[in-house]
Formats: sequence, C-alpha cells, structure tokens
Amino acid sequence: MFAASMRRAACILPVLLFAACYTIEEPPCPPIVIPENTGECSEFCDCDYDNFTNTPLRLTRLEIDEPEELASLLNVMWNTDILNNVVNVVFLVTDFEPGTAAAFDSITFEVGPGWRSPHEPLAIPPEEGQSSPSVVDSYCMLEGLSVEMKAKPYHGNQCVFKSIEAASLNFHTGPLERPIVCAPELTPANSIPIKGMKTRFGLHEDCRGFSDGHLEGCIAVKDANKICMCLVTGQCEFEHVDVGDYPEDDLTSYCKDVCGFKWISLGQSIKAFGLEPTCLTQDGEEGYRIQGFIDGEAVPDSFNPVQSDNCSKK
Repeated sequence: MFAASMRRAACILPVLLFAACYTIEEPPCPPIVIPENTGECSEFCDCDYDNFTNTPLRLTRLEIDEPEELASLLNVMWNTDILNNVVNVVFLVTDFEPGTAAAFDSITFEVGPGWRSPHEPLAIPPEEGQSSPSVVDSYCMLEGLSVEMKAKPYHGNQCVFKSIEAASLNFHTGPLERPIVCAPELTPANSIPIKGMKTRFGLHEDCRGFSDGHLEGCIAVKDANKICMCLVTGQCEFEHVDVGDYPEDDLTSYCKDVCGFKWISLGQSIKAFGLEPTCLTQDGEEGYRIQGFIDGEAVPDSFNPVQSDNCSKK
C-alpha cells in the first residue's frame, strides 16, 4: 500500500472490497497526460479502431504489495516465470465501444492464463535485452479457464480504465498437463482461484499495451490451504509421499501427501507470518487479500486464438 503522503487527493477512491467490511484506497491514477481536446480517439490515444478487436495483451509484470510479507517470495518467482515464458496471462480484446470524451466508452476482454509454443522446455528465457515473445512461436489461452471482464473509463481519464464488475480468475501456470502449482483438490485443479478480481490500467498512447495497472482479489482461506507451491520452477516432482495419518491443519504433511517432498503450502506460508484473513469472497468466505501492479504488451504477431491445453491446436 502506498503511504498517505504519496496519494493524490483527486485520484483517491475508497472502495468496498468484495462485499466485505474492509475498505481500501486505490493507488494514485497512472500518470496519463490528458490533452485539452476531446475529439476522435486518434487525437489523444491514437488507437487503431480497425485492428483493436482481438488484440492480445500479455502480462509483462505482476508485482504484489499485499500481503507485504509474501511480496519478496512471490514477486521474484512470478516475474522470473513471466520473463521465461512460464507464466502467461492474456487480456484479449473481444469488443469495444468507441468513445467521445474517452478513448473508449467500454472495452471487453477475455482474460485468462495461457501457454505457448514451443511447449518444451518448461522455461524459455529470452536473450539478454530481448523480449519474452522473441523466443516463442505463439501464445494461446488455456481452454476453459478464461473469464470476461468489461472496463470503462476511470475518473474521466481518457486512457485509464477500470473493470466494472468483479470477476473470478483461476491463475494457472504452465500447460494443463504440467502445472507449476499443485492443487489437485481444487476445481479447476492446479490453479490459484482469485475471487472478486478487479483491475485498473492505463493504455499506452498507441493502445498496444498498458502500464501502471492495479489488480486486487481475494484468495479464500480454504483454497490457500489446498495450494502447494514449488519455489524453483520445474524442480518439484509430483509424487505421493506416505506420511501416515495427520491432522487436517497439518498443511506441510498435506502437501507432501498430495504433491511430493519439495512442495510447500501457500496457506502454511501465510500463517507462518501470522497473517489473518483480510477479505471476504463473493460467497462470504474469509480470505487473504492480494493486490499489486501489472503491465502488459500486445503480442498480435505471436498469438494463437484457438484455446487448448498446451497451444497444440490451430
């Protein structure tokens, strides 16, 4: 959370989070320059309306600041995996309404986890100074895991948009048959279910990316207790370990039982820091609030629009 001294009063909006009795203040608006005129989109955002639909925007940054105690652990892991084409979250533009006082009156996205071709090896790092897409043939969205998200202009800004309804996203890493998260008892399996997800972002001038985005959501306590993580991507084998009988709250033994020796419990990690639930899901379940910052870039020349379990369908 940003310190109060860093907030700009004109951009602070108290919001009620996920029907809970917890109130947070959003970070300041992205630094978008708003020109005096409010004419056609090209006069202030220079968007190409003819080619905006079906534009895929892939996350290039996911940096959480809450829970602060887990930031150093998760940010290094997730952003390394984003760079190495292991974590691939796509915002696909499916529809929009041209705007008058804003670049768009609304933008509709299909948002979900993805994978890429080539399918192997698990991590494909780019050469130093190159972008992640430079070493892949194409990205795709994983079948059955995407959700619709509609965004409208935020606070009258011409290029800043905010989702108008909370969505639930199942954050899956890796292809479906080789997940990086082990959660076999959740539905869908091996994903991190983020409930009540809301986003805000500032489109780039050419509408081919976004930056200074803000994302928030709620992970139910019961779900966190069923999620096991591997601290070194690809280095944890899936194997049943006979640990005998253990109490339900022994999450270390649970992860060994259902995943293997090297897996650690997300729920146990959160509890080790003494963190209490900080949000409620739409279903009224206690959870842990997760929020942070996102950037994204268009990958129109390396995107396969056909969803599949590993980008194998054309």
